Amino acid sequence: MGALPAQIEMGALPAPGTDATLRRMAKFTRRTLLAAGACLAAGPARALNNPTAPALAPPVIGAALPLSGELALAGDECLRGVQLAAAAVSANGGIGGAAVNLIAADEISQSQAAAAVNALIAGNHAAVVLSGGASALSYPSSAAAELAQVPFIELTALADGITARGFKFLLRTGPTATMVAAMAAATIQKRYQNAKIGLLFNSGATGGAIAAAAIAAFKAQKTSPLLVIGYPEDVLDLNDPIGRLKRAGADILLHAAGPSDVLAAFAAMREQDWRPHGIVGCGDGYLLTDSAAVLGGAFDGVLAVGAPFYPPAAAGIEAAYTARYGMPPRGPDSLTAYVGARLVLDTLARQQDSSRLLDALRRTNLPVGSLANGFGVAFDRNGQNGGSFVTLQEWRGERLEVVS
Repeated sequence: MGALPAQIEMGALPAPGTDATLRRMAKFTRRTLLAAGACLAAGPARALNNPTAPALAPPVIGAALPLSGELALAGDECLRGVQLAAAAVSANGGIGGAAVNLIAADEISQSQAAAAVNALIAGNHAAVVLSGGASALSYPSSAAAELAQVPFIELTALADGITARGFKFLLRTGPTATMVAAMAAATIQKRYQNAKIGLLFNSGATGGAIAAAAIAAFKAQKTSPLLVIGYPEDVLDLNDPIGRLKRAGADILLHAAGPSDVLAAFAAMREQDWRPHGIVGCGDGYLLTDSAAVLGGAFDGVLAVGAPFYPPAAAGIEAAYTARYGMPPRGPDSLTAYVGARLVLDTLARQQDSSRLLDALRRTNLPVGSLANGFGVAFDRNGQNGGSFVTLQEWRGERLEVVS
């Protein structure tokens, strides 16, 4: 006969072969299973309280931006701001001790924007989606994130309607079209009293939103523009609308435009030998150094309304931009994207849980001046950051300077 189990050798159990033995073995088995079950039940709780338990994996950060096509310049400028924010957070310890895991997707067109976001979420397991570059793309891409119940943070797109749809998973860190239009209208009223105003705009999501808000602002001032002209986004020849403004005798041109139609407007003004007394520009076309480089001296003195273009407080970010990309910033969108992305990534670094990100951001309350471009943080019930703002700036030698 082989060696007996240790419990029998020690006298804990009687020798097998009797009824008493079977009954006592049954009791022993039940006690053993109950004890083992208690250990298993307690195990996860002890693991949660164990400071050496593995931390949550750092979340994947998705960036949905137009990186090809006619909107690529605006999208790439936003991406650079996001990349700089990710690098800064990674150098400061990252998220959960790991470098920020940033994956970008190209929103080629409005019809493809939702697919780009879905690929980030389903294919790359993005826990947060950052967006910027164009309002027309933000509408479908934010809707896709809302359906997936993934936080969507709009960084730069201006259209007010983006945050007017009652979405629960959407926040916007940057300013709105209404902010832009209100400052443009106030500027014209202050600087050019009783002037004949020509309002020219492309009818896209951003230009159309600025124009609608400008008309409302003029109405509140009891001012009526002399002429209001809209045109499709893909129009390359603006000789007809510029000619109409010239013949009507417009003194001031308020133009809401993207990069290509700014160049088209100035080409038409040159061809018709007409220059209004003042030009107030809104939209990406009036905020990019590329426009100033192409137009040269013709752009000097043009007023532009938009988010701040690298104020002194952002000198360190501007230096990091120049060092990384071998050129100075091309527009304020990179800084606007940087401060928004940095806010999101710093919040994630503190809590390391993307499911609590939106609540943490909504609870954040920082006064104006707290962020690198001067923004504050105060999200309203629609998800709009009331601490963001726009400034009046003027082109001087291919550089935007803040003016009063």
